[in-house]
Formats: sequence, structure tokens, C-alpha cells
Amino acid sequence: MMEVLSPSTAKYDRSEKKEIYREEEVPEYWIIDIQKRTIEMYDLDYENEEPKYYLIDTVTSDNKEGLHLIHFPHIKIDFDKIFDGIE
Repeated sequence: MMEVLSPSTAKYDRSEKKEIYREEEVPEYWIIDIQKRTIEMYDLDYENEEPKYYLIDTVTSDNKEGLHLIHFPHIKIDFDKIFDGIE
């Protein structure tokens, strides 16, 4: 699941919406921050049988070469295309 933050939804996407996805056990959650040009990659794991998201990586233009789906690492994602056309 990927969420693109906007100033009006950022708090909701980082808290309530992330919690909904955790409860539904969505295995991978990305938060794309257009303004900061970052991608936070969260992976779902379990702690005492409770699902919990763990931040795996924050991808920026400095480490964009390794951007891929966590559960399907052979599927590469083009960081620059995500942010293409955004001023």
C-alpha cells in the first residue's frame, strides 16, 4: 500500500490510516512525501502475536538505487518516476 502525503492528510496517513492498515495486516506500507522527496518503507511483522509496522528504510535521492518492494525485491521501482513532474 502506498500513501502520498498532502499537507491536509499527512497526520491522518501517518496515524489513523496506518493503524487501519496494521489492523488489516497489510504487509507493506509506503509513505511518499512529495515535499521532502522521501519514501518511508514499513514492513509488517508481529510482536507477541500483534501486527506491528517497522520502518525498514527511508529512501531519498541519495539511496534511490535500491528502491524495491520489500516482499518482492526483484521488482524495482524508479524513484525519479515517482517524483517526475513535481516541482
